[in-house]
Amino acid sequence: MNHPGYTVTKAPVTKSHPIQWHNLIRALWIGGLAVYIIHLNTTDSLHYYLAPTMQRLLLCCPVPFLFIAAIMAWHGLFGNSQLHCDCEHPPPSGWGRSSLMYGLIAIPLVLGFLLPDQALGSSMASQKGMSRTYGPPEIRRKEPLSDTVELDIKDLSKKTANVESSVPATKVQFVPPDEYSREFAKLAEKLYAESVIKVYPEIFSETLGSIDMFQRQFAGKAISLTGFVYRDKSMEHESHFALGRFLVMCCPADAAPFGVMIHVPNADSYPTDSWVQIDGTIGSAQVNGEDTIEIRATKVTPVDQPSTPYIYTSANSVVTYDELQNK
Repeated sequence: MNHPGYTVTKAPVTKSHPIQWHNLIRALWIGGLAVYIIHLNTTDSLHYYLAPTMQRLLLCCPVPFLFIAAIMAWHGLFGNSQLHCDCEHPPPSGWGRSSLMYGLIAIPLVLGFLLPDQALGSSMASQKGMSRTYGPPEIRRKEPLSDTVELDIKDLSKKTANVESSVPATKVQFVPPDEYSREFAKLAEKLYAESVIKVYPEIFSETLGSIDMFQRQFAGKAISLTGFVYRDKSMEHESHFALGRFLVMCCPADAAPFGVMIHVPNADSYPTDSWVQIDGTIGSAQVNGEDTIEIRATKVTPVDQPSTPYIYTSANSVVTYDELQNK
C-alpha cells in the first residue's frame, strides 16, 4: 500500500550483471530440454523413463519449450539490458550465486545427454524387493495345501496330468472369488485352452496374476515367457533363479519388480541380469512361507534384451489377449 509522501522505487539491476545474460542462459536450458526430449524420442529411448501414456503427454512439450526458448533468446539479444519483468523475483545477483543456481539446474540435463540409457536390473530389484506373488492368498481359488513345507512340483504335475486325462477341459472352472477378479478368471479360461501358454509382455502381470490365482488348475501346463535373471541370498543358486520384469505405472521411480521362480539344473551358469526365454511347466512352491508359482524349466534360451524391457498394466487384458492372438 502506498502512503502519502512516500515513493516506491524498484532497485535497478546492476550493469555488471545485465538481465540479457539471464534470458540467454534460460533460453539455452529450455531449448536444451526440448532437444533432449526430441533426442529420446528419435532414439526410441523414452520407454526407459516413462510409461506409454505419459510419453504422449511429454511429446506435447518440445514445441512450446522451443517457442518459449525463442522468446527468451530474443529478449536476451534485443531486449533492454537493465529491466526485468517487474514480478518481484529478480535474477540472482553476483556471478557466484548465478553460477550455482544455473549449474544445479543444468546438471540433470547434462547427465541425461552424457550417461547411457539403460533399463533397471537386479541391483534395483534387490533394493525394492522382488515380488513373487500376484495376489493375496485369500482370493486364490484352490484346495488347501498339505502340511509339507514345500510342494513337490513333479508329483503335482503328474497328478494334474491324470486329472486332465480323465476330465474334459470344459469341466475345469475358473470361479472369480470377488467382483474385481472376473477379468482374471475370464483370462484364465482363455489361457487354459492353449497347449502352451505364451506370456505376452503386453499382459505379463495379468497373465501371471491369473495363473497365480488358479494355481491348482494350471499345474502341469506348458508355459513360455521371457525376462532377466535375478538372484538373492535366499535362493539355491545351483538350481533356482527368478525370472524378473519391472512393472511401470508412470516412470521408473514407481517401478515394481515382479519375478517367477525358475527351477532348472545348473541355474548358476546363467549370468545375473542376462535375458533368457524359459520354456517349461507350471508348478507351485513355497518361498519364505508364501505359496507362489514355480516353473520347472525344460529349455532355457539366452535372448537379447527386448526393445521395451518394462511391462505395463492393461486396461482390459482379455481384449488385449484376443488382439495379440489375432495378429
